[in-house]
Amino acid sequence: SPPGAGLALCAHRGTRMDREERVRLFDDWAKRYDQSDPEEGGFPRAGYERVLDEIARTAEAESDMSVLDLGIGTGNLAARFSALGCRIWGIDFSREMLLRAREKLPLAVLSQADLLDEWPAELARRFDRIVSAYVLHEFDLPAKVNLLRKLAEDQLAPGGCIVVGDVAFPTSQAQNLAHETWAGLWDEEEHYWSADETADACRAAGLRVMYEQVSICGGVFTFRPAHSP
Repeated sequence: SPPGAGLALCAHRGTRMDREERVRLFDDWAKRYDQSDPEEGGFPRAGYERVLDEIARTAEAESDMSVLDLGIGTGNLAARFSALGCRIWGIDFSREMLLRAREKLPLAVLSQADLLDEWPAELARRFDRIVSAYVLHEFDLPAKVNLLRKLAEDQLAPGGCIVVGDVAFPTSQAQNLAHETWAGLWDEEEHYWSADETADACRAAGLRVMYEQVSICGGVFTFRPAHSP
C-alpha cells in the first residue's frame, strides 16, 4: 500500500514494485488523496496536518520568495506557501497528482519528473526555499543525504534553507521502539528517518541540521550549508 502520507516519486532501489507499478499506484491514489482522513489509522499518518503547518512555519517564507516543493503531490504543502504570496515550483512523477495540484495552484510551475533523474530545464535555477513533505522516506539515508547536498550546492539561493517533514523519530533507539510498536503497519520497503543518524551523516556532507519532533511519528528537519550564516 502507499506510504501513509507519501507523495509520488520513484526511489530506484529495486523494491518489489517497479517504477511503472508505482506510477500507476500514485496516479490512482491521486483521485482520492484529498478525500482521505490524514489522521486515520494513526501511524504513519498521525500529525500530518501539524507537520505541514510546521514546515511552513519553520521555513519563514515571505511574499515573492521562490519555493520548490519536492514531490508536490496534490499541492497541500505548496498551498500554504502560495497563501503567503510565494512563487511556487513543484516536481512529481505522477501526472494525476500534478493535475490536482494545478487546480489548487494555477500559477505554479509544475514539472513531471523523478527526483533522482535529470530535472527539466524550468527547474535549473536557485530557490529561496526548498520544501518536501512525506516523500524522502522513499530513499535510504545515503541517497537522502546525497540529494540534500546537491540541492544545497546547486539549487538553494544564498541564505536559503531546505525544510523537510516526514515520518521521523528523534533517535535510532526511538525508531527501533516504534518499529516494534507498529510492526504490523511498518513498511519495510521505506526508510523512515532517525534524527541522530541523519544529523551525523549530514554533518559529514557539509550540512547543518535542526530537528523538531511534531507528532508521535512525524518530525521536521531544517538543512543549511555548513558555511551559511
